[in-house]
Amino acid sequence: MNARFISALFTAMCMAILPAAAQEAFPGKPIKIIVPLGAGGSSDLGARIVARKLSEELKQSVVVENRSGGNQVIGIGAVKSAPADGYTLLWTTSGIFAASVVNKNVPFDALKDFDPITLGGRTNAVVIVHNSVPVTDLKSFVEYAKANPGKLNFASTGGSVTLLIQYFMQTVGIDMPVITYKSQPASMNDFLSGQVQVMIDRPSVYKAQIATHGRAVAVTGAKRDRDTPDVPTVAELGYKGFDIDTWQAMFIRSGTPPDRLAKIRSAMAKVMADPEVRKQFADIGVEPAGSSAEELAALSRSDAARWKAVAARSKYQAE
Repeated sequence: MNARFISALFTAMCMAILPAAAQEAFPGKPIKIIVPLGAGGSSDLGARIVARKLSEELKQSVVVENRSGGNQVIGIGAVKSAPADGYTLLWTTSGIFAASVVNKNVPFDALKDFDPITLGGRTNAVVIVHNSVPVTDLKSFVEYAKANPGKLNFASTGGSVTLLIQYFMQTVGIDMPVITYKSQPASMNDFLSGQVQVMIDRPSVYKAQIATHGRAVAVTGAKRDRDTPDVPTVAELGYKGFDIDTWQAMFIRSGTPPDRLAKIRSAMAKVMADPEVRKQFADIGVEPAGSSAEELAALSRSDAARWKAVAARSKYQAE
């Protein structure tokens, strides 16, 4: 009797353990990538390129969910609130480290609450001056802006874009009002009509939509952009050390089990090395740029410090 009881008890224990053991296989359910920006932009498109290939690597469904609003705070906050189980990933931009500067209330610490996975891509930015302004290059633009205070306005969509503009103006030694718009199309419309005279946008956008109304005087990244190869960098034009672009990258909640973190990092390394993925990034105007977690962590620390310093120098008021 006792032997049968013990055998039955042992069998019952094994049956209870098996489902739990089966759940240890990761990933055992769909993974979600949250993008804290609206659908259709380059970051959203980048996330969807990655999701398709990551699904193949992990042999599990990977879905993209847009949670826009609050200068990325809503979407990033959603990842912070999700379980640290590896099933919720964050695909965001360098704006994550501007968020604590441009917003009064931020429910996360970008450096502490998220672990880096990999850099995904970089997007250059081009400084564009309306054709109504009598300048031909960066030098003449800076000279005109200094000689004509109050005549020029800089268009911005707010948040990290405003910080980029402030950083540029601090570097070249000019100061002009920054007009904030609710959307990129709204700022572009006012630029095209000449109501604002200076803006910053992606070189691919400039080439396709703005070139007939304005001239590109410099790109802000470390090297020239393939869409505007004749436009020099700010650094080339005498402002050595100036190098800023918009990057997009993947992060995960800190506290994620080490084995799951390692599996995601390994899979993403393969994703970002895939020739077709890299081609698809290039096709949307983003330079593919995979990295190690350590490299992304170093970039994150650098950007966080940079934006705090820029905001302090400009007396930027959090929104």
